Amino acid sequence: MPRPKVRLEDRQRSSRACHTCKALKIRCDSQCPCASCMRRGQAHACVYSGTDRRRRKPCVTDLTTHGRAIDGVDAFPRRSGVTTRNSNPPFESDGHVSEMVTPESRNDDHPLPDARPHQRFPLKPDQTTKVDVGETSALSFLHFLRKTVKAYVGSVPFTDSERHHIVVDMDHYSSMSVNVDGVEREKLHVWMGFYNDATSGILDLFTKHEVETLIAARTPISQDTSSLFVGREDAAAMDVALAIGAQVEGSPEDTHFANSYFHRARQVAFDDMLMVQNVETVRLFLLMAFYMLGACNRNAASMFLGVAARAAIVLELHSSEAYSTTLSKEDIERRRRIWQSMRNLDTLSSFVLSRPRSLPTVPSWSNIMELNTESAFHAIGDGCILLDNIVDTLSKGKLLDIITAEDLLMQLRKWSGSLPTTLRQFYRAFHSSQTLEPGDRQRLVGSIHVSCLYYFAVILVTRPYLIAYLTSRLRGKAPDHLISDPDEASDVTLKNNKVSKLAQVCVSSSLYMVDMCRRAKSAGLVFRNFCLLKAWIFGAGLILGFSMFAGEPRRDVERLFDSALLLLDDIGRTSPQAQLYHQILTSFLEAVNKYRNRVAGEVYRTVQDYMDQILTIDVAMPEDSATAPSGRQDVYPGWDDGWLAGAMQDVEASAIALDPISFGTKGAQMFREPCNWSDMDTMQLEGDLIIDVEPFDQLFYTVE
Repeated sequence: MPRPKVRLEDRQRSSRACHTCKALKIRCDSQCPCASCMRRGQAHACVYSGTDRRRRKPCVTDLTTHGRAIDGVDAFPRRSGVTTRNSNPPFESDGHVSEMVTPESRNDDHPLPDARPHQRFPLKPDQTTKVDVGETSALSFLHFLRKTVKAYVGSVPFTDSERHHIVVDMDHYSSMSVNVDGVEREKLHVWMGFYNDATSGILDLFTKHEVETLIAARTPISQDTSSLFVGREDAAAMDVALAIGAQVEGSPEDTHFANSYFHRARQVAFDDMLMVQNVETVRLFLLMAFYMLGACNRNAASMFLGVAARAAIVLELHSSEAYSTTLSKEDIERRRRIWQSMRNLDTLSSFVLSRPRSLPTVPSWSNIMELNTESAFHAIGDGCILLDNIVDTLSKGKLLDIITAEDLLMQLRKWSGSLPTTLRQFYRAFHSSQTLEPGDRQRLVGSIHVSCLYYFAVILVTRPYLIAYLTSRLRGKAPDHLISDPDEASDVTLKNNKVSKLAQVCVSSSLYMVDMCRRAKSAGLVFRNFCLLKAWIFGAGLILGFSMFAGEPRRDVERLFDSALLLLDDIGRTSPQAQLYHQILTSFLEAVNKYRNRVAGEVYRTVQDYMDQILTIDVAMPEDSATAPSGRQDVYPGWDDGWLAGAMQDVEASAIALDPISFGTKGAQMFREPCNWSDMDTMQLEGDLIIDVEPFDQLFYTVE
């Protein structure tokens, strides 16, 4: 009986290949130009023979886009398709993240389960869409991890998600509108406080006098305040700021107010169809972009940010010559603050939106007037300039350059060393109240944003070396905790060289980021819908999870991975995107535990060939005993590596770990036989480290 025809949405290979890929016998993604030709600098030679004459059913496949999300490169995707729930993933035939599956797993005809449990993601299906995130998206590292993990544990919820888009784009429209004109002044101040928290250090769009004037015009309490004149765009900007504050607070009632404020401001923004541009236009669209980031609508956020950037260029906010002496000091300061806010959000959001920066690269002219160098806003401005320089430097080369990486780390350390003490240390005296005052809260969140920017920049520089080091560990003959003689280790050349050191820097940067947020929570900070912070925490969690999977022997990794889960769970109360991040990391942890059980099963089976266990002692604990195990319950203190001991305890009782098929890891390789990574180029690093993967430049530019 002939094999049934494979549906288009289930295909794992492209239906055509260019001449170059055919000649070299390598995988082609069927794009024009394809990723392989672009990587080799031969985009002009990417030619296909003939056309595909087969009819395609409408609305079956999504438009797979491939582009470079680096500083506005022309190869950026021409279209960003919005796909349906069962559409094909953009990375299925991606040459940059090759298929790391075994022959058994390729022949697996079982349908892939949905990796989004509804109990953790209480959104109605008709309220969400999935977005094609493109080749160099913020999910590229996540897709790399999924394919790597699948080679060792087979099909699990974490790896099965590779067929689905995970970016949640919500329709923020709410049919329920509320009256926003009768809100009390105290509530407006509360929302502005949350707005200041979410934007602390990133945006500086209102002065205190402007805030008081705009609020007073909404709630007149005297004849003097009722006669205040406020421009339409200024009032609309305040609407969006209040919407952001209500969005951060996150209660259902606040969400309705946020939607109503935003809809009213959006009508003002498009009243004249952008025929008139001014500084207020830049501020309004910048705020709308920030609101859309928090509302999990990345496409709209990118569009609004692009409008704000283009308006800023039209008004020449980027040119120091436009700041003439004819402008008043207040106007110059206002234009400078709006321009710097534009630069900050454009740079930071580009790593989350997976799109190139909207602003051109222009020299810094922050000395146009004296700035408050003690503020988080000034520090993040300098950090974003340095971050742009890092991306520009890394994008020039295709291979890992340790000398360049060390130089970039030195630049980052020089910048961090110049930060004032107020941003490097937060002290809070003991109070009976567990929550922070609004002023302390804003200052702490601003310092956290500065620190996360630094840690993220370090991760960008060092993450490729972590991948190289941990990949070598996974492909070794035995894990480090089973090797008594270092000379017998398969990765002995990695233990003391710079690749290993830079890998540890990447892990430590993630640890510092999560530990800082954990301590902030202990200090009384309530984590709400902070749009950039949740992406940073998720990116750090992926680093820690990968370290756990590869058996990195650091006890603090598991503890802070749990902290990252708790932090995302807190943010998830007001953010569906954070809920999804939490679910992904939870499924990653399940995959790690499954892999550890398989490793422990092999150890147990090897030991049983040579020895027996003579005496086992089991002490019954009283029911009313208050003694509770600390930390993870699978940790046995008699072992240096607690995870192995915990897994060993479960092996004898249920020997399912001895058989990967019965353990639900169909198609997985045995521990000492990692899969054959075919169709991949070889990249030489220093020493004897050779990793058979695509150049890691595709993993440089994103948070997640």
